[in-house]
Amino acid sequence: MAPLALGLAKVGAGLAIGTPVALTGAVVSLLTKMHGSVGVAAPTKRMLAEEDAKACALFRHLPALAEKIAWRSLGADVTPIHRCALNTPSGVPVSFFVKREDLASPVYGGNKVRTLQHQLAVIESKYEAGDPRCANIHVMGTGGSNQVVATAVHARERLPKLTALWMDKDVPDLDNTLNMLSTLSMPLAAKFNWAEPLPVLKRLVGAAFGGDGVVVTAGGNCPAGVLGQVGGLLELAEQIEAGAMPSPDRIYLPIGSSCTTSGLILGVALARHLRLGPFGGPLRIVGVPVHEAFAMLQAKLGIHRASLSQYMPLTIRHTLKTTCAELARLGGPDLHDASLRILHEEVEILTDADLVGIYGAHSEVSRRAAQAYDATGRLFEGSGAEVSTPLWVCGHFVAKAFAPLIDDAAKEELRGQTILLWQTKT
Repeated sequence: MAPLALGLAKVGAGLAIGTPVALTGAVVSLLTKMHGSVGVAAPTKRMLAEEDAKACALFRHLPALAEKIAWRSLGADVTPIHRCALNTPSGVPVSFFVKREDLASPVYGGNKVRTLQHQLAVIESKYEAGDPRCANIHVMGTGGSNQVVATAVHARERLPKLTALWMDKDVPDLDNTLNMLSTLSMPLAAKFNWAEPLPVLKRLVGAAFGGDGVVVTAGGNCPAGVLGQVGGLLELAEQIEAGAMPSPDRIYLPIGSSCTTSGLILGVALARHLRLGPFGGPLRIVGVPVHEAFAMLQAKLGIHRASLSQYMPLTIRHTLKTTCAELARLGGPDLHDASLRILHEEVEILTDADLVGIYGAHSEVSRRAAQAYDATGRLFEGSGAEVSTPLWVCGHFVAKAFAPLIDDAAKEELRGQTILLWQTKT
């Protein structure tokens, strides 16, 4: 979230005349427009014929939505749950479960697949209906963005070539460099980066305000993207009911745009509304901001929970507000109040500067945790068979949640609790 909002501020700073408040208002207005750019559309007849609605967890539990919001599987399947065992950096043996979102797709996995299943289908539906905006698709991210490469990969079969907008540079490590090179290896309509602020701003403003295109926004944070993550939580609930693992006491994940975190919160609210077996007891969702600026804003201002944040795109509070409203408009239950209760009572956001470090790279804390996994980590299926596909504990995202998870798993007061890592990185 942070590098994109800050990147927009950098792009606009050279053009802005007036106070910092005016610039902030302009950035928030642009982010709000981009948040609503994709929107929602019903599936086409071809989608209904080609896709099995029962393959979508959200539709399995709210079947009426299958004819109200477009969805494509993107070749994804149910992501498995594995058990991980390792020794912490201090040598304490710990064990926990992992939801392997990294294995969502054999082409390009990770949590962005669920985020794109509705978004790209909505764009496809509008494109086939003749919406001219959807012939000009923009996807935004930073230099090492998973969002940009995942969108380019999964959109290429059914949609026009897209324009990649890299808003800010990332640390030039291997992970980030591979993502950018992967995107550049695919056919694009155009590409712009942080060294070209005026073309980037012109593209975004034209698409957001002038109808000259559609924007797949930061981290896929829009109602269609969040509903994909709700499906991931419902899928987890089904796996728990089938005996893959006990209902978790604690779920750990990184917070970027807040799309996935918001989806899990809303998913828990929906699971409880539907009276599914899991998540009936106390739950702690532990999130770690991946950017130092937004960790600071959370620590000092509580930006993800504050009342004013319901008007601030890319915060959890705003994301829950808009997605709950869209779900209710589509005919689903109104889960706004229940979701806010979970946000206030069952979500813990860690903001320690030594853990968060800087955006796009390991902190020393997360690096030590990743090295402990690399040296001693083993993965097992429910049957006990060892798993050969390792976790990618990347410094950009998941390692920053992985580090406090293994520390907590070693604490005596948490012994016996069921702990789950939401593995977001492919």
